[in-house]
Amino acid sequence: MKIYHLLFLLMITHLISTWSDPINERGSGDIANRDFEKDMEELDLSGLEDDIENIEDIAYKDSYNYITQIYLYVRVDNEYNKYLNHLELMKLGEKYMTLLQNAMLHVQLKKTGAGIFTCFYENKAVTEDLVTYFLIQKEIDFLEVGFDKRFPEGRSSPIVDSDMRIKLLDMKNEEL
Repeated sequence: MKIYHLLFLLMITHLISTWSDPINERGSGDIANRDFEKDMEELDLSGLEDDIENIEDIAYKDSYNYITQIYLYVRVDNEYNKYLNHLELMKLGEKYMTLLQNAMLHVQLKKTGAGIFTCFYENKAVTEDLVTYFLIQKEIDFLEVGFDKRFPEGRSSPIVDSDMRIKLLDMKNEEL
């Protein structure tokens, strides 16, 4: 019971101390008591005029983002038919994107069909680097860069053409 008395005494002393403080009293450091006109007159801006006059015009940056794209056709034959599954294809795309991000090549891959990625990027100068990177990957069947088809070394045609991709996708039974 003595603990409650002590707690009650502490609450009363706290209430008395808060009631004795004026709530809306404005002190000398209050912002409402400041003289802004006087402060602006005292503000020293000397020397800044020269800096402002010597600022050169900043070149206008083009507001358009030019996006370039490469179509990646992943192999979906025999042991690679697992890439007809959406989840497996997404894992492969994440792997490619992570490796390219680590190489400081910023790209975005989007699934656009049965075993097909579209690779979007802004810097046209890295096109050949990306083509070289993708063509050495064992999962890539071929690439389309612009209107040109590019194949891995030693091949001049795709392993799985677009008609066969559609047939394989229709044959594939995915369970949800």
